[in-house]
Amino acid sequence: MELTAQPHYQDPRAVQVRTDIYPANVTFSFAENLYPRARVLVTVDEVIVLVEGGYEVSVLYRALLEDVKGSRTEIIATTSDGDVTITRQSGCGCGSRLKTYRPFARTMSMATS
Repeated sequence: MELTAQPHYQDPRAVQVRTDIYPANVTFSFAENLYPRARVLVTVDEVIVLVEGGYEVSVLYRALLEDVKGSRTEIIATTSDGDVTITRQSGCGCGSRLKTYRPFARTMSMATS
């Protein structure tokens, strides 16, 4: 299965975010990853994989979470499609729209244990 990126428009909701990882390398247990650098948001109930496509930010993958586990360097988000493995990359990702893009009107960080 190949994933196709769709344009993303700012969501007017206030959202609680577990983690916002950029730059990240994302691999899917159920599809091919064509993007070596992505930004991943794991919210209370979903995982969102954003990529830069031309002059806009696009959603490569978005799904409801069934489970999430991991460490500071790698997170595995389980969805109904399979596992999404998110690995933090080194560097700052400067020069990319993904770094400064605000996908939600307001985000609130969640406390982690």
